[in-house]
Amino acid sequence: MGRRRISQELSARALPRFFIAPEVLSSGVLPPEVAHQVRHVLRLREGDALCLLDGTGWAHYARLKSCVGRAARFELVGREQLTTELPVVVVVLQALVRNEKAEQVVRLCTAAGARQLLFAPSERSLMEWSDAKRLARQQRWQAIAREEAELACRALCPTVEILSDWWSAIEQLPEPRLLLDEWGGVCPLGEAIDTNALSLIVGPEGGFALRERERMIQQYGCMPVSLGVRVLRTETAAFYALAQIEAILTRLLRQPHENSTTD
Repeated sequence: MGRRRISQELSARALPRFFIAPEVLSSGVLPPEVAHQVRHVLRLREGDALCLLDGTGWAHYARLKSCVGRAARFELVGREQLTTELPVVVVVLQALVRNEKAEQVVRLCTAAGARQLLFAPSERSLMEWSDAKRLARQQRWQAIAREEAELACRALCPTVEILSDWWSAIEQLPEPRLLLDEWGGVCPLGEAIDTNALSLIVGPEGGFALRERERMIQQYGCMPVSLGVRVLRTETAAFYALAQIEAILTRLLRQPHENSTTD
């Protein structure tokens, strides 16, 4: 079978994408789980193009050379650095919720650009897991994050971690620590955005207990912020906030350029 030439116009967004370890690039052989996806799910064949993401921001373009047995070999034909990440590092701390809701949080926040996802039981969380179950869930959610990051054409794959203590989780968060809040008199999210890093804190279905909220504000310096007039479900709140952050930062980054062109 003759090899098809890869069009110069193809981009990472147009090709099947897979995160791989950097050493895979020099081996020329796809990992078994990726080879299975390539052959049996996407049904790619010799000469087809794909994009390999090394987790450092680079997209490597490859062409399949052969698919024999369980092995799939490739050759590299080019690379480019992706610019698909948010201009600010955002860490999301989500109060532990039921598994199906937590998986939705992982999918949505990964697609929206979160760099790290932390889960921990708050006072009103319904879930309390053993160490073994927590590890199993974490591995499952990390796999979901990887798949969603590939689909979203992320340059980086976010890390997912389930912690056993809420207050230890908060201590890990970068500042400003923005507490998504429905109480009156709090500032809009847009007024609290830092251009380097920030964290978003989301409560469980029943919200935070009053004493819990006060401790986060007084002892840990968390800043209550509002997402606007709508009240959102716990599994969609961080996603909605991330979308607002991207829109606000995109506008802010565009303004200096617009001002220079009008001078």
